[in-house]
Amino acid sequence: MTHSSRKQPFKRTWGPLLLAMTMMVSIVGCSGGTKSASSSPSASPSTSSSAKPGELNKDEKAELTLWATPSGTLPGQQAGDWIKSDLIKEWNKEYPNVKVNVEIVPFEGINEKVTTAIASKTTPDILLDYPGRTLAYGQMGALAPLDDVIPPADLEKIKKNPDVMKMVSVKGNIVTMPYSTTLVALILNKSLWKEAGAENLLPKDEFRTWTPEEFKAALKAVANKDKGVYGLTAFALNEQGDQLYYNTMTAFGAKLYNDDYTKYTAADSPEAEQALAFFQSLLDEGLITPHPETISSVNALDYYKQKKNGMVVGAAAHAEIVKSGLKDGSVVGPHEYMYVNYPSPKKGQSALKMETGFGVVFKKNDAQKEKWAKRFLYWMQVENPLYSNALKTFNPFGKAPAWTEGDPELQFLAKLSTKAKDWPIVDPGFGIKGYPEMRAAMFPEMQKMFIKYATPKQTIDNISKKFNDVIKKYNK
Repeated sequence: MTHSSRKQPFKRTWGPLLLAMTMMVSIVGCSGGTKSASSSPSASPSTSSSAKPGELNKDEKAELTLWATPSGTLPGQQAGDWIKSDLIKEWNKEYPNVKVNVEIVPFEGINEKVTTAIASKTTPDILLDYPGRTLAYGQMGALAPLDDVIPPADLEKIKKNPDVMKMVSVKGNIVTMPYSTTLVALILNKSLWKEAGAENLLPKDEFRTWTPEEFKAALKAVANKDKGVYGLTAFALNEQGDQLYYNTMTAFGAKLYNDDYTKYTAADSPEAEQALAFFQSLLDEGLITPHPETISSVNALDYYKQKKNGMVVGAAAHAEIVKSGLKDGSVVGPHEYMYVNYPSPKKGQSALKMETGFGVVFKKNDAQKEKWAKRFLYWMQVENPLYSNALKTFNPFGKAPAWTEGDPELQFLAKLSTKAKDWPIVDPGFGIKGYPEMRAAMFPEMQKMFIKYATPKQTIDNISKKFNDVIKKYNK
């Protein structure tokens, strides 16, 4: 994570700012009146050049194993279904002799499953997951470098940007495919506030910011204990809760890491304690779903679909979850979604959570498999639109994808990304050795806080000690 006093990293970034500019050009129609190629659902994102690892022979036969988290949806499908039902079919149209066997791996226990596979040398060829988990596997020496499949012009831009390299590389080698950028904000159901006659309490400024006091007033307006409805669901049953808390800590102004990742510094930042105290006050005042120590991120999203809470941490993909859910009945209507920022004591400011990278290839004693695995991963993100459509990601070297068109809320996300030059950026800490262990160490401490076994100060101190113990263990 980062904080407001740290030098703003994205002033020279190749990714989100370039993305923001290309998106805004496409969205507001500043392309000289011509429609971009990406406007067509069948169009592929553009890059500076093609990149195929080695000499690929389409007559060559190969068989790959792919593991994936249940991420991304296409209309009428469950999360992750698109990989087997759509993506692999598209792949086999071009490469009919390269079979890809798909296994969807639940989020719960995925890190244990992968680390066990690494130890037993039974890893898949490809893993579709985000760098928060996968970079740790690179630290273990289990991932194949991807530099050889990235066009030279793109490679140069990536390697010149240390902030992007933190999210996609290990020891200078790119190990997660970098053609995927997401922005994670809060997504709320405006209909809930309209029905309460409290729409005026939602953010009104251009970039939809609010102070903790304004945020709390908005939650209070819709909280109804008798109906089991709350403005927000905090959760601490698994490690996925860290995004909500870290993003808010950063918005409060906390510095969570030193610059070289040798120390987790949250305990030295009063703002981190203030952010946790803020969450505790929301619980104490009955404004968020009770017993967050028993709630997972999956539960929180289910409550959002059921109109039992007003907002969740959400990326662009959550808009599709709402749209699809309203059609198939899994989302209770009316539901008018709206993206907003994390609360910050600094009026008119928040923190931006931007993530770059997705998907890795495991090292094998089989050059053919590695070659085809890299080809698949590059093809998936650069040459076929299904991945971008399903996960609602942006290719920083490509044009605005078709799914952004006609949706003012997705246009807002594009506009929000332009604040990267002004606001603190949440540093995810992906490149830290033992990062998955740190995530797993956090949520039990949050559970203790929510049941009043520890104060917010004790909680951030305990988290910091555990995190620094992990960092020291791997830096010996």
